[in-house]
Amino acid sequence: MNDSRVARPNGFDRRTLLRAGGVTLLGGAVLSACAADFGGDTAPGRVGLADEGTPLPDGVVDDVVLMRTMQSLEHTVVAGLSAMADAGMFSAAQATYIERFISDHVAAAGALGEIIEAGGGEQHACPNEWVMSRYIEPIFAAVQGTDDEVRDVRAVSHALETMLAHSYQHVVGLLDAPTHRRAAMVQGAAASRRSATLAVQSTAALHGYLGPDLAGSPENTSDGFPIPYAVPSTFGRVDQIEVVVGAVDDDGSRFSTLLQTPAENTFVYAYQSC
Repeated sequence: MNDSRVARPNGFDRRTLLRAGGVTLLGGAVLSACAADFGGDTAPGRVGLADEGTPLPDGVVDDVVLMRTMQSLEHTVVAGLSAMADAGMFSAAQATYIERFISDHVAAAGALGEIIEAGGGEQHACPNEWVMSRYIEPIFAAVQGTDDEVRDVRAVSHALETMLAHSYQHVVGLLDAPTHRRAAMVQGAAASRRSATLAVQSTAALHGYLGPDLAGSPENTSDGFPIPYAVPSTFGRVDQIEVVVGAVDDDGSRFSTLLQTPAENTFVYAYQSC
């Protein structure tokens, strides 16, 4: 077609064709946008063959839900401590008080269960699935491949007790009934004592009893491990608890995560069951 001797339609070449095609497409788009409403379903189309999602019931947060949540966290701590104990990760000295801690948590869960039933609710006598899958199971996997088992199981135990203490402190302000608030205070104080005991045994000899808020103490060791303190602050805290465990990976880092107090995604609502 490059031969000048071949005849072409007057005024029609490749550039004209492309230009005409573009105008046609643009015109079609404008006409589609300006077309009248012909009715029919206006819902967006679906891709694939997946089943329609099932909407969850409305989750109402009341005293029973908060107590069920804390009961599930007590069972979560039992599951975490028991998994490390069953794997033989605790030293003989550690095992003596970890067994007592597990017994305390089982008793606390039972006491909360009585409050739940008295309030017309159903007990949630099992671990919190959300916390287990996102925190406990990854932490346990990291500890299994650690380079210092005693160090890590002590750190995890302290973090779990501190998480409970922070969580009870948090829900006290959310509960309505005075008897429920009192129960949360009692169990929160017990968790705080266990947390302080582990902190004293872990780091008090090197770093003292008072945390950075009180004595300007360091927050982490030279190796990057959070330092637990028996008295970290003047008042009860509700902030996140950093956990650093496991062996150093190829990037020079260890597994780390942040335990948090309960929120909408960890609440155990009335429609949930074990």
